[in-house]
Amino acid sequence: MIRQMSPNNRIEFAPADAVAGPRLRSAAHAERCVSKMRTTPKIRGYIATQSNKIVFLYRRSNKITFLISMNYEKEIENLEIGSLFYGKIYPNRCDLSPDGTYFIYFAMGKSQKQYDKRLYCWTGVCVPPNIKAIKLFAHKDTWGGGGRFINDNTIYISPGQYPDFDKNLNDQLDKYKITFTGNIEDGGWTSGNGWKILKRQIVQELGDKYPIPKIWTKTNGEITLLKYLNYNSYLKRMDGQVMGDYDLHSYAVQDNKNEVKFPLNDKEKICKWADFDNTGRLIVAKESKIFIYQNLENINSKRPSKIYDFENFIDLPK
Repeated sequence: MIRQMSPNNRIEFAPADAVAGPRLRSAAHAERCVSKMRTTPKIRGYIATQSNKIVFLYRRSNKITFLISMNYEKEIENLEIGSLFYGKIYPNRCDLSPDGTYFIYFAMGKSQKQYDKRLYCWTGVCVPPNIKAIKLFAHKDTWGGGGRFINDNTIYISPGQYPDFDKNLNDQLDKYKITFTGNIEDGGWTSGNGWKILKRQIVQELGDKYPIPKIWTKTNGEITLLKYLNYNSYLKRMDGQVMGDYDLHSYAVQDNKNEVKFPLNDKEKICKWADFDNTGRLIVAKESKIFIYQNLENINSKRPSKIYDFENFIDLPK
């Protein structure tokens, strides 16, 4: 089943504040942006740990991102196509609440000339798949921002060096206490819950005191999923180019019985994100599609039980 939010709720262009409505552009403008800036689509998913819900960022181009939610029960999926966001969302600084109700994201507007200076960068908390912020924290730069649900009643927001709010004051959202002090175990180098750091690495720019993760693992009992940091130098790929946020990680699976590894890439498409849902199924994202695998046999034979192509479901407003 596919649901779409009404056009008035689907388009978000840098909200003026946490309460005010979105700043809208014309459909023709959005269409021109998509045609000019189309790149390889990329997907990042966030799995709720206490409910059968997944929220996806579908990066359709370098300035166009859709927020999509998927509820699943007894292997039946319901997709809801949500807000279309114009700007940049940093996928490694986002998180989904354990019950799937709230979504934290860090975003940057197109330019300081186009958006209010206070909202050049901001951390928002929304109710997915609507990306309109119900809590909003402005930043003056990208050195910080985003956050994590630390537990069932605490949200950590990374204030950065120059926040446009008082980071010494705590805030509240429903049952969640919002705090600006603390840190994240993996240093913000990835997203998702239930991952264990298997190995760390030293990079010259940070020194021996600040090793960063190199490999994470996660298992459903039958299969272990391995996630690798994709470069060997701070923010650089091995070819020297700057690594994109959606390209930071590569994935492989390992048969827990025989310890045989299977890459999740194929000749033409690269796996940009993978994780287990709460039923143990492996969800894999490649370009505009998500692939659902029930077991190791499906993975080894490259025969997913289900495929969803987000490109077939989204639509720009008329």
